[in-house]
Amino acid sequence: MAIDPYAACPGGKDKKIKFCCSDLVAELEQLDKLIEGEQISAALEKANRLDATHPGRACVLAAKTKLQLSARKFDEAEATNKAFLAAFPENSLALAQSAICSALSGNLPEAAAAFDAAREGLTAESGSKEELTRIAFTLMQAAAQAGQVGMAQGLLEWADERGLGSEEDRQALASMIGSAGVPAALRARPSLKPTVADSPWRFEFQTAMTHAMEWRLTKALKTFRTLKGVAGECEELFTNIAILCEKLALPFEAAEAWAKVAGLPGQSDDDAIEATGRGLVLEQEANPERSPTIPLSQAMMAIPAADAEGKPIDLDLVEDGLRHDGRFESVPFDRSNWVSRNAVPPRSVWRVYDAAVTEQRPALLLASLLIFGKQTDRDAQAVLQGFGPDMATAREAVESLLPGTLGEETATSVVTPTNWLLSAQYRPFTPSSITAEQAQDATAFDKAMAQQQAAVWNRFVAEWPGTPLPELLGKTPREAVGDADGRRRVEAMIREGAVTTSQQVASDAWAKVREDLGLAAESPLESATPVEELPPMRWHRVTLSTLSLEQLRLLLEMAMASGFECAAMRAAEEMLSRAEKPESGAEPTDEWRALSFLEERSETTQQKLDILARLRKIAAKLGASEAMLDVAELRLALQRGDQARMQRMLDRIRRGPQDQRVLQAVASVFAEAGIDLSAMAAAQAAGGMSSTAAMGERAAPAAQQASSGLWTPGGDAASSGGDGEKKLWTPGS
Repeated sequence: MAIDPYAACPGGKDKKIKFCCSDLVAELEQLDKLIEGEQISAALEKANRLDATHPGRACVLAAKTKLQLSARKFDEAEATNKAFLAAFPENSLALAQSAICSALSGNLPEAAAAFDAAREGLTAESGSKEELTRIAFTLMQAAAQAGQVGMAQGLLEWADERGLGSEEDRQALASMIGSAGVPAALRARPSLKPTVADSPWRFEFQTAMTHAMEWRLTKALKTFRTLKGVAGECEELFTNIAILCEKLALPFEAAEAWAKVAGLPGQSDDDAIEATGRGLVLEQEANPERSPTIPLSQAMMAIPAADAEGKPIDLDLVEDGLRHDGRFESVPFDRSNWVSRNAVPPRSVWRVYDAAVTEQRPALLLASLLIFGKQTDRDAQAVLQGFGPDMATAREAVESLLPGTLGEETATSVVTPTNWLLSAQYRPFTPSSITAEQAQDATAFDKAMAQQQAAVWNRFVAEWPGTPLPELLGKTPREAVGDADGRRRVEAMIREGAVTTSQQVASDAWAKVREDLGLAAESPLESATPVEELPPMRWHRVTLSTLSLEQLRLLLEMAMASGFECAAMRAAEEMLSRAEKPESGAEPTDEWRALSFLEERSETTQQKLDILARLRKIAAKLGASEAMLDVAELRLALQRGDQARMQRMLDRIRRGPQDQRVLQAVASVFAEAGIDLSAMAAAQAAGGMSSTAAMGERAAPAAQQASSGLWTPGGDAASSGGDGEKKLWTPGS
């Protein structure tokens, strides 16, 4: 493409090409053609030659850095960028590329500061505006993946305010930030606070506010910091410092500022608890490995070829012993996943439980056991993997049946004690023989799930209050509630757990923990416009009966979108209550939205089936297809082992519209149930195709595209899953 000599310099200089690099126009045009043709290696070779023949030219250094980043030659890109900065220390493009290099090396604070400086030097006429936008989008992804939510959200706010990129790009990035996992405490987006008009520091304060509003964040933070000595009890000062530190990827200083806000006199309990909760999450960002933590460990055992008496050890017999011990359960696994990584797959994989399951007590999963056969370069071996506190019991069970001793445990990763307790898994009771009457009980799945959930939360309620936690600086919740700061920390943790759960058993458990620790129950709140007036962490406490229909709709949508499950559940149930009253003004689409949300989060398959029956009635009113409702009911039939219902749904789906979305959803359901679609399709060759085989033939081509996500009636089809790998976009990619 021809380059306009009167266009801004592509190297970020505040000059036209004609006045800074007119002798390179032809060369830059050739470079652009190579880049447009995606000939990155050839373009990089040309940039290297240009740098050798025209050293110290901004346009060449900028292009060379960009191409090295695109080619993933990160060390070379960093070296080129250093030369670029040395020659042009205030060049906005050089600073922005420096931010990318810092982000790639994991230094997010330095990246945030460099990009802030680049943004400050950006002018309306700058030719690097488009490139800075691309770099900003890259930094958003890097920050979100690194858990620096404030930095990612701040960059997105800047892009929104300036209208950078397309609306679709910004929406996609917002979704990406959310999908990276934003803690509930950080989902609220506090605004900068002005100081009172008659404050003695109002001039300096307003100067800092002006810097912040014009996105000179580093200067704003520096100015606010100078006021600490004279405005030590000023809430708006420390609130603003905290917000700016979040956007500049300084989580430790942000956490300190929020802790200061929480401890200031005159704060309401809710404000203090929410500021504390925000600080807790930022402390975790600053130091994700702070103790006490629970290690995920593994221990290995070499299995000799013969015992002490010289008798050969038969691994088949060893595995048979595990199979007949109630503490072990064989687990199917995909050998191809191991082979694709050039790893030797195990002979067998086992779950290790604390005891044999009984009808009265489910068994707690302790660890996983992998048994590997003899290889040419090593003996057979066993590998035990589990969380530290569970390994002793699991080790004892394994060593009682295997011919050897497990070695020293090594930690592969760590989790917080809270996550360890919440991730507990139990094996429910499954009778070895059942009566004909029991075989017809399609609620067995519900009973098993209820037993599992009850076991998890009963254990949590019993152990969490007495467990030392890193969020409480090593204290247990019982110890921490003894002082004001510790009490706020415990309250913040309980509140975050309660507002993000949709399970009644979990809500009851958090309420029981609160009661056991002597903390008062949360009081209801009155608000006519809760989304505008209240922080999201309080939405679950709003009195819904007094809300207008429009406000109820808004609360439902916002709570669903932001993951405040408790508030969304309450709003959905209130919406259904109003839908039963014609005078309320609720429309069928309101009922559909509420039911769709509740169906996904219902705790029993019977509740889900009841909701699907109501959705079918609404679909008939709206003249909508019931195909996806049939798919949802098929999933439930498979979970319940209800063969008659499964056959009925397959027949309905087979006779209905066969669009790609339906086929992908069916493929996803079959995959979840562990059904081989190819084998089902092959049934046709064997003669006599059942409706199940017919659906297998139709759905098999969609199996590769099926998402592992669960569809909910009224929602969009699950999107294609992909391999789940997080990839960092770089300029020019």
